[in-house]
Amino acid sequence: MSAKNKRSKSVVLLIVGVFWLAYIISSSIQFYFNVRDLTEKEILRRQSQMQFVQESFTPLVITENFALLKDRLENARKIHLIDFYILQNGTEVVTWYNNFNNLEGINVDYQVFNQLLQNDLLAFRTVKLMDYRFTTGVFQDRTEIMKQNIWLMKGMILQELIIVTLMVGLVVYLFLKDIINLTQILANRDRSKLANLKSLSKEGQTLLTATQSYESTKKYLEYENRYYSDSLTPAILHEMKSGQKAPYAFQSTMIRVDLNGYTQIFLDKKDEYVTEIMNTYFIKARELIERYNGLIYQYVGDEIVFHIKEDKQNSQALALACLRSVFEAAQQIEASLPEGADHYFKVKGSFVLGKIRFVNQDSGFALSGLPLIESARLLSQVDDKASSSVTFYAEAADSVEGLCTVSDTKETLLKGFSKPSTLFRAKNFTTVTEALQKDVSLLTYFRSDEDLCAAYEFLSAEIESGKDQSFFTAFGILKTYKVRMSGDMQAEAFTSFLRTIQNANKTGKANDKVLSAAISLASNFVPSYLVKESLLEVLSSCLEHADPRVQANTIIVLGDLAEDIAFLRRFVYSKNNRVSADALLVSGKRNIDKELAEKLKEYLDSKNPLFQASGRFVVRSLGEHYKNTDPIFFETNPMLKDLLRKIS
Repeated sequence: MSAKNKRSKSVVLLIVGVFWLAYIISSSIQFYFNVRDLTEKEILRRQSQMQFVQESFTPLVITENFALLKDRLENARKIHLIDFYILQNGTEVVTWYNNFNNLEGINVDYQVFNQLLQNDLLAFRTVKLMDYRFTTGVFQDRTEIMKQNIWLMKGMILQELIIVTLMVGLVVYLFLKDIINLTQILANRDRSKLANLKSLSKEGQTLLTATQSYESTKKYLEYENRYYSDSLTPAILHEMKSGQKAPYAFQSTMIRVDLNGYTQIFLDKKDEYVTEIMNTYFIKARELIERYNGLIYQYVGDEIVFHIKEDKQNSQALALACLRSVFEAAQQIEASLPEGADHYFKVKGSFVLGKIRFVNQDSGFALSGLPLIESARLLSQVDDKASSSVTFYAEAADSVEGLCTVSDTKETLLKGFSKPSTLFRAKNFTTVTEALQKDVSLLTYFRSDEDLCAAYEFLSAEIESGKDQSFFTAFGILKTYKVRMSGDMQAEAFTSFLRTIQNANKTGKANDKVLSAAISLASNFVPSYLVKESLLEVLSSCLEHADPRVQANTIIVLGDLAEDIAFLRRFVYSKNNRVSADALLVSGKRNIDKELAEKLKEYLDSKNPLFQASGRFVVRSLGEHYKNTDPIFFETNPMLKDLLRKIS
């Protein structure tokens, strides 16, 4: 295993472990020598005691008081002064004892008297008294004696080890507590305590200061990145992040939308009035442009220049649909103008399909190409200031068929061009209701709040009448949308739409697949700041649905929309694999704790391949999530690192 894959240990455990190991080794060596010396002293002591017993009992041999001698020898043996003995009278054995109850083992012809004889296992001494030979002995197995000494000293040894370990751990902890606290904070998503952390040691303070500086720098860089990203227009930022090296070209529809009579409004009205009304317009227009996959390239006064890439979509139809929605937004602004405003709020637009180039200029990146010039020329051909209109080449008519009615046609020679062009102008557009009645797939060209509300109403009627084909066609389109800014009207209309499908599901008019699909759209169409209790109530009731797909989709959506998702934790223990995995993923994206980590390990170690696959999917998803949103947590959280290591 490479060093990169080895699991890192706590610095406190490492220091205590290294010290403890070194202490054990050095103490063991010293202990061995001490025990060895004690063993030698014990052997000498036992030999001395044996000799003392022998000399003390000699008078009893001389007086032939064998009964008392036997009694005294047994008492001495019981208190371990001797281990064996034998009294011989010639070839006759008077009395004896050994541990093995084996007379032949000690009944030998002893010829060496008054001397200590010994080997590695025993020692004995024989004295001759008249015809009597009196022998006593002790066992002196050094290994056994050393074991006995170690066993007798075990309590003292363990006590010393525990005391020393605790003392070292306490000292290390006190001096490294700052580093430990810092590590714990960095391994957690909530780093608010970092600013209040103090350090007693110089080294700890240096590390703490560096970390606090890094965290501050990180926040500043994030802010600066957002600031400069916002300063760059979406069209430029999109290409910079594409990974392609400029210059390169792509097929796209370039669109321009301009406010009629802006100059007069600017001259007649106060700056505050103009700024407020234009900001309202630009905010609504930007949201609509993004909904239609548009990328804004420039704001030039009151003019917005953006493009929609052709890339597997009818970019000209989307351009026309986007302009139609912008016109509707302008109409709403005009309707909200105060009395006495004394001006219209009409806009005009144009679009041209062609090759756009992304180039690197001396002052940064830019877009270039003929569509930029052509769209400006088309816009200059509009002379009707009293109505909103879109101008496009006649060649685009087939692409936008069914979405508008051409009001007039114009043959003209555009400035700078050698051949005349046929221009179409449209002021009247197909409504979303008309489009849905004709072909539900046309919903892809209706994305404003008003369009979505009409779509919800249409689909609700279809579902209540038992028709679900229109719903699934619409669902395939709606699931690609992402509403970032909206109003209460659209959010409430979606909630009503979801409630209608839920009721239809209860009565059997809508199957579980329809309900689960509708639930999954909630995150797409209700921004978090528009989430109300009414929507959460509908979703919460869906958690109790019998169908696992309904439960799973509800869990995912609530993970996106609900502030507090603690109530979803119980689904981690669901018997259904998908429901449990989604609950793990949703909860894990908020924070990873021991409970979730253990459950994911259980999945990864399961013998069921489905559970293994779910566990790997959740862990991989969490890894990607934190790597992109919180790199520090990704690198420092031990539970996440362990999980990722198991799937690597």
